[in-house]
Formats: sequence, structure tokens, C-alpha cells
Amino acid sequence: MNTQKIQITLTPQEVASLSIKSKALGYNVTKYIKYIVTREAEEIIEEYPTYKMSAKTEKKILKAIADRKAGKTIQLASPYDLDKL
Repeated sequence: MNTQKIQITLTPQEVASLSIKSKALGYNVTKYIKYIVTREAEEIIEEYPTYKMSAKTEKKILKAIADRKAGKTIQLASPYDLDKL
């Protein structure tokens, strides 16, 4: 899993107002902000539909992953490289 570090700058007033809410939940300001962002991201993710793939498609994907790990694949610089295969 790739993670990304994000830095934000808040005014003293913003920190003070977030501090009040964070203390009520037993968090520090940093953990409270992470909680807010995580909750928001989860809501967005829940809006995307999910579909069950067929057994045939799953088998093809698992084979492709295994081939990639075994070094049996190549990376193309562009779709036009398909003509060179």
C-alpha cells in the first residue's frame, strides 16, 4: 500500500476550534483531522458501485499477476508499442 504524507497550514483560530472538537472525542488535533479526512474518503468510496467479476475473468487476472511476478511481461511506453510486438 502506498501512502502519501500531506502537510497543511492552519491559523491559530482554526487550530483552536479543531482542538475543542478533538478533545471532546479524545483525540489530538492531528488525529482528529485524519479522522475527518478518512471519514470523508470512506463516504466517497462507498458511492462507487462494485461488481462481482466472473470466475473466468478472475482466473485471467490471477494469471496476469503471476506472469508479472515471474517476469514474463514487458512494460510498453505507449499503446503504439503494441505494433512492435
